[in-house]
Amino acid sequence: MAVSRRLLLGGAGAALLGGLGYRAWDRGVFQTAQGPAFEPWQDWKGNAGEGAGRSLHAAILAANPHDTQPWLFEAHGASIAVMADRGRNLGAFDPFRREMHLGVGCAIENLMRAASVYGYTINAVVNGGRLAPTPPDKPVAAAHLWLDAGEAMRDPLFEAIPHRHTNRGPYLERPIAAADLQKLAGLIDSAEVRVVFLSDPKARAEMASLIVEATQHIIDDPEMSQASARWIRTGRRDVEQHRDGIVIDNAGLPMWMAEGAKLLPDIDAHTADGQWLKMTRDVQTCVPVLGMILVRDRLEMATAIAAGRAWQRLHLAATTMGLAAQPLNQPVEMVDRNQQRGRNDSFGASLQRLAKLNAWEATFAFRLGYGERPALPSPRRPLSDVLIERG
Repeated sequence: MAVSRRLLLGGAGAALLGGLGYRAWDRGVFQTAQGPAFEPWQDWKGNAGEGAGRSLHAAILAANPHDTQPWLFEAHGASIAVMADRGRNLGAFDPFRREMHLGVGCAIENLMRAASVYGYTINAVVNGGRLAPTPPDKPVAAAHLWLDAGEAMRDPLFEAIPHRHTNRGPYLERPIAAADLQKLAGLIDSAEVRVVFLSDPKARAEMASLIVEATQHIIDDPEMSQASARWIRTGRRDVEQHRDGIVIDNAGLPMWMAEGAKLLPDIDAHTADGQWLKMTRDVQTCVPVLGMILVRDRLEMATAIAAGRAWQRLHLAATTMGLAAQPLNQPVEMVDRNQQRGRNDSFGASLQRLAKLNAWEATFAFRLGYGERPALPSPRRPLSDVLIERG
């Protein structure tokens, strides 16, 4: 009888271990940032035989909101049309699709840097127009580029493309040298776009408070909460199927916690929102530098694209300096949401007061510092999925 019990217990233990092993495999516990969804980060240079279209391998590695990858490209000879794929939107989180066009601008920046390195000169026309609330989901033309043969050039920001990742984890208390911030500002400031860095403790504390307050408003808004939740990817199959969205591995968690989160059942949106608020308050706003990108009119399409190009350029340059960066755009998202709903808004005025730039408005907020650990790549759809074939 004792032998039978031992056999039974042993069999149950083996079954339990086997079940845990299967779940670990199925959820990708030990496959951190590996597999087909991450191959574009390895194949980012394409090959010379692709002509002007070679630059698109770099374009699809651009920063973008919630890793929605809201872009489409039509390449024909030396001509490349860039489209904003408005079907891949954040809904109430981005009612004017302003952040979507920021992401498209990031892709254009990568594309143009790659084209220059590959020996092309570029003529670009960026489309304008007013961004309206909840536009149709059909793609809209964002820019058109013409690439002509030129002289290949070296570009350290181009070399940073496969190493630029959003770092959502904790940052060190180590300050950033004023000279480095000046270099970054020099890459951004123009007639269209300005950048402001907040390193003074009082200004940082005020900005952090705004970010946390905006986060609370977002999670208290059911439509915004649901719009965000639909882009969360958890298990291995989910990641491989969609190849987009926020995944556990790059959510900023320590490795042991990320592995545990994969093994456990998925949490509900309410619990996830609570964890996001805590992470924002206790980790992500505790940094040496918070910042803003400002424009004259955040709801002008061409301006949004220019701001996206500026963020991509800043993030690439920060990567070459060993700095980590992450968008913390919740206050501007609340400005958009309040405008869409016809509500009074205090976030826009507070951001402008902190920026100390009259007649400019914030379109992007972020943090900057030295990461405690490296950021991991996000999943990406293959280039073939975002190419429009001419009929």
